Amino acid sequence: MRIRFLLVLLLTAVLMTGAAAGEEARPRTLLISLDAVPYWVIADLTDPALGDEALFEGFKGPVQVVSTFPSSTSVAMVGLLQPLGLGKSPGYEAKFFDWEQLRVRGGGIVSYSKIEFPWREFFDWGRRNPAGSAVEAVKPVKSGIKRLRKAIDEFVESDREVFLVYMAATDIAVHVVGPESVKRLFVELDAMLRDARARQPDRPFETVIFSDHGVAGGEPLINVSKSTKKALKAAGFRVKKKLRQPGTVVMTPFGLVSNFEAYTAAENIENVARILAGVEGVDLCTYEKSEDQWGVVGPAGTGRVERRRSDKGLEWKYVVEGEDPLDYSAVVQDLSRGEDYWLGDDELFEATKGHAYPDAFYRVTGAFDLVTNPGSVVCSTGIEYMYGAGSTAAMASLGKGKLRWTHGALNRAATMGFLMSDAHSWHAPEVVRYDRALLPFHHDLSRHPSVSAPSAGEDLD
Repeated sequence: MRIRFLLVLLLTAVLMTGAAAGEEARPRTLLISLDAVPYWVIADLTDPALGDEALFEGFKGPVQVVSTFPSSTSVAMVGLLQPLGLGKSPGYEAKFFDWEQLRVRGGGIVSYSKIEFPWREFFDWGRRNPAGSAVEAVKPVKSGIKRLRKAIDEFVESDREVFLVYMAATDIAVHVVGPESVKRLFVELDAMLRDARARQPDRPFETVIFSDHGVAGGEPLINVSKSTKKALKAAGFRVKKKLRQPGTVVMTPFGLVSNFEAYTAAENIENVARILAGVEGVDLCTYEKSEDQWGVVGPAGTGRVERRRSDKGLEWKYVVEGEDPLDYSAVVQDLSRGEDYWLGDDELFEATKGHAYPDAFYRVTGAFDLVTNPGSVVCSTGIEYMYGAGSTAAMASLGKGKLRWTHGALNRAATMGFLMSDAHSWHAPEVVRYDRALLPFHHDLSRHPSVSAPSAGEDLD
């Protein structure tokens, strides 16, 4: 009996030693989020045709990431990180409409810190106040490189198993200077990572790098803020900051983006969507018709998106009147073979991942699910247009002239971010939906206090 007891103790000790050794050998994880960097930028820099000049040797990807709609940070970060336990943002931007108070809130220096946007606190290294934007706007790429170097140095010198970094400077750079400008930052980042590994070869780490959305433009952007307000007033609506009178619509112009929202009483929603979709420069508008139905309105037609869950999983149906605002009719016709047919979510994603509006059905529904104060109507502008406060546009033009690049819209250019990693166990797909992008890294990331542990049986594909 005593010999058996000793053998059990010995076996337990061996197993515990092996487990400890396995845990000790597990590499650290460095996650870097670079705001607003489009897929094509990093694809250019990692092109195998460049030979020895290609950056990020040993990395898999880059993978195209289909972002949320709106394709903007406070929504996209929720979409990307909610599967890891992140809470929703209160609104689409720092300035937003609050349904409980029936008024516009936020948008100021004090409110930026007081109103909680959970994604801002998710990262170990990021922005805690808006003052950094003013500093970075002068020389955003140079500032971003400097901050990124400090962040990686802090990670290398720390004892943290997982370190989460967010960089806003890239967003400012692509807005103000253009997407080509951030290529220099990637050259520096590649060198920083190689240096970090050389400095501590006995403490290996794996790196995950991603962006939250793309960017669109190229020519000076036209602001549709005044024309949307004018159209609503011409139709008899009052445009106010509070929603406490009949016939009122609340708008929230703030940053210079290619999406915007309108807030109004339920009986006005469809009419407001039609009015706004008819304004020059507005591509389309969406609204929630019922729990599993959404309307999509273009200048010359409407679509109805329907969703259901069956034993086959998530399924979709699309009905169009007039000109198809999403240009999805041919896709639906092909998949359904002309029959009254519910389309499987996976097959629809595959069929539309290369579309001008990638994965539109799923993303339209997300526009109303990913914030706690969703708009009554959510609109997307054309590539040559933007929506924002006139004062913000005037300030932006003082630097590099009129704004030429922005994001937020449903279109492909504003949508497609990227993901790449040197994680050994990761298999890089061609394209991935935002809420599936980081799931393969969930187990390793869950060592960080901001990340919840994976649930049992979670699908990490």
